[in-house]
Amino acid sequence: MRIFAYEHITGGGCVDEALPGSLRAEGELMLRSLVADLAAIPDVQVVTTADYRVDLGDLPAERHRIRDRAAWHAVFTDLLASSDALWPVAPETAGTLESLSFAAVAAGRTLLNSHPAAVRLMASKRASAEALAAAGIDTIATYTLEDPPRIPEGAWVVKPDDGCGCQDTRFCDDLDGAMRWLEAQREPQRFVLQPYVSGEPASLCALARNGIAWMLSLNRQRIVVRDDAFAFLGTVVNAFTDEDGRCERLARDVAGAVPGLWGFFGVDLILSDSGPVVVEVNPRLTTSYVGLAAALGCSPAALVLDLMDADRPFSLPAIQAKKVDVDLAARWSER
Repeated sequence: MRIFAYEHITGGGCVDEALPGSLRAEGELMLRSLVADLAAIPDVQVVTTADYRVDLGDLPAERHRIRDRAAWHAVFTDLLASSDALWPVAPETAGTLESLSFAAVAAGRTLLNSHPAAVRLMASKRASAEALAAAGIDTIATYTLEDPPRIPEGAWVVKPDDGCGCQDTRFCDDLDGAMRWLEAQREPQRFVLQPYVSGEPASLCALARNGIAWMLSLNRQRIVVRDDAFAFLGTVVNAFTDEDGRCERLARDVAGAVPGLWGFFGVDLILSDSGPVVVEVNPRLTTSYVGLAAALGCSPAALVLDLMDADRPFSLPAIQAKKVDVDLAARWSER
């Protein structure tokens, strides 16, 4: 099986602009982990692309260097046509992940990711919050300038509706401050407002198929606020145990509420005093994937490929629960 493992930031998708530092670091780590996992699977051939400014020469994959936008389009199209499957890793911002996923479907190739419709729904924090809440899932209420909140008490968070990670995510002491910051932006309609929820920042990694989910790990998120801006410094995979099963049930509820959610997905959440509260759903690989193989003692990529046979019952193998630290701050400082 020939698999095109494509990571957008390091794979030439930003070849005509400056590479975003934090997303580049996360993207490269995810690509390296994914390619290593896939290359270790018998009868799997891996192909990928590399922005000419990113050194991926040691990847165990067939590599194609991208130097300009025209080359990116031509190479992406050719590799998609010559591969059996596409595994895209990309931000949801501006419809990027959706368009890549649609390209695989349109080309008649196997998409090793969620259906484009599921990606589109989860790309919007406002739309996804409404869909999850309608399914009875505890999620953070999300507002816009056109539909502002009516309860002003407490701190607030402002972020792009289709943002990725902590990019352009702001902490505001009160609603007035949040509204003033929003109104000063060039495109305030891009942003949403959410009440700040106290608790432990966390995430879960899971697999989904046909509305069923299997949780792989429950992770601690290292998130800090500096000068009122949020920053993501890494994650500790398997930092928490789901003793009461609430997070595993949450993963299953999310899979049931989002038609077309398939393969690997992540849920960012807050472990509050009243239980887990969903921040957002990521219908793609997340940074926690980097430590997942070591944490589980098995290949998460192989598990995803096992999902392809829809007629065969799927169950998780015996997995370990080792803690693995993915420290982005340390890795980035070494660059």
